[in-house]
Amino acid sequence: MLPNPQEISRIAEKLLKLETNREKLGRFLREIKNEVDIAGGEVLEQRISYPVEPWKSRIKVCAIDGGISQNSYHGLDIVVTRAVSVVAEYENGKLLTISYYPSSLPPAEVEIISDPFTDEEFNLKSSLIRQEREIRVAIEAGRKFSPDIILLDGSIVLHPSSKPAKTSPIYENYKRLLEVFKNLYSLPYLIAGCSEDSRGRKFCNLVSEKILSKIDSPLIPELKRILFGTRDTNLLFHVLEKNERTCIFSYGETPVTKDLGEEGKNIYSFYLRPAEFDRPLRIDFYAEGNPVRTGEKIASMVLSLCCHASYAFPAPLVEADLRAKLAERDVEIIHKQLVERTGMIPSLLKLRREVRPF
Repeated sequence: MLPNPQEISRIAEKLLKLETNREKLGRFLREIKNEVDIAGGEVLEQRISYPVEPWKSRIKVCAIDGGISQNSYHGLDIVVTRAVSVVAEYENGKLLTISYYPSSLPPAEVEIISDPFTDEEFNLKSSLIRQEREIRVAIEAGRKFSPDIILLDGSIVLHPSSKPAKTSPIYENYKRLLEVFKNLYSLPYLIAGCSEDSRGRKFCNLVSEKILSKIDSPLIPELKRILFGTRDTNLLFHVLEKNERTCIFSYGETPVTKDLGEEGKNIYSFYLRPAEFDRPLRIDFYAEGNPVRTGEKIASMVLSLCCHASYAFPAPLVEADLRAKLAERDVEIIHKQLVERTGMIPSLLKLRREVRPF
């Protein structure tokens, strides 16, 4: 039974109040963003935000995305993946050429998992399989086409939740994927990842530490409470203007970056607002030399690839997503083909929850 109208109204009122408070805090930060010095520690620049100019020169981009379809059966699991690199050349924001690697619609790769994993282990292993496929395609495309920049859909480092326990049967998958990421970082090109819907809170924590903690006001505890329940993109929607980026900051230490060793210390982040009517875009990148100079170049390039006023995402990554996408029915087709060749053996029986007669 759905909540009654009074409950919905109460929730709506609470949401409006929270958003109004975020907007007020965002306006305050927008007013002082050129006056405060927040450099130090994980923050590499002095100001909260900086203007960005679109990249004007010719640019070659390798944009990579992957798709996955998976399902569990009585005695095995099936994981189907596909990864595609869109190789696009632009000049002054205009598309000149486009090609694909390994092709515009490569065949999907199938992995049969017969180990008795738990649901959680199976989902994590599937994710690691998909990501390894994407990064290998990124490396191969980079070596073949020598782009100015390699763009991944998502981050350029595994999320901390992707690290299994050392006793887990999929820990070897994790270790192998870390080595594949290191191979990606070693390429002589700009390496960046764009997160379409970031849930990060790193910038909010930096604002709390670098700005609010230095202000003497009875309102500060309430402002910090608002920040505690706010994602970066919620706040930065009210702080950044179109064609602005935040300061560059360190990605920070996580269990995964620690496992990457020295390479894990060379990952940085910033937010960019390419579109007037959309939220800022989180960008993570790899830099061994001057992170600020590298971040400035990446921001300019990504800005030139975002061409929609209400959808802030690079066009080559949108194309890669469309090419790599797999439907749920794809794994069903493979299941059907296996049954045709083996008969309905016990391992291929569907789970009871999928074949309930009532």
